[in-house]
Amino acid sequence: MKFNDLSITFHTDKIKESVDFYVRHFDAKVTFDCEWYVTIQFQSDVNPYIFISFMKPEYGVAGVIFSGGLTLNLNVADVDAEYAKMQQEGIAFIEEIADHEWGDRAFSVKDPLGNVLYIYSPRSISAEYQKAVKE
Repeated sequence: MKFNDLSITFHTDKIKESVDFYVRHFDAKVTFDCEWYVTIQFQSDVNPYIFISFMKPEYGVAGVIFSGGLTLNLNVADVDAEYAKMQQEGIAFIEEIADHEWGDRAFSVKDPLGNVLYIYSPRSISAEYQKAVKE
C-alpha cells in the first residue's frame, strides 16, 4: 500500500487546549474545525503535509467511544482497491468502507497495539462540512 500522506488523530476531551497550545507555541494553522474534529497544519519549507488532528472520543469509529491509542489517517490513491485487498487477506474491519459527508471514502482496521488505521481517499465535501474548512 502506498500513501499520499499520513496524519495522526488524538482522541481527547481537551481539543481547544491542544489546538491553542500548537497554534500559540508552534505557529500551526487550523485547517479544519467542526468542533468535534479539528485539524492543524505545521509550517514547513520542506513538507507542506504535516498535520495532526484532535477528535472528541465519543465521535470515534462507528460512534463507539474510543478507549485509547490514536488514529493514523492514511490517504491512499484507491481506497476501494485497498479495501478489497485487505478483505482477501482476512483482516477484520472495525468500520466497513463508506462515503462520508466530511469529504472522504474510508474504512478502518486496528493494528496489533489497538491503534485505529483510518484508510481513505478524498471525495467531495458536503455543504454541511464546507464551513469547517479553514484553509
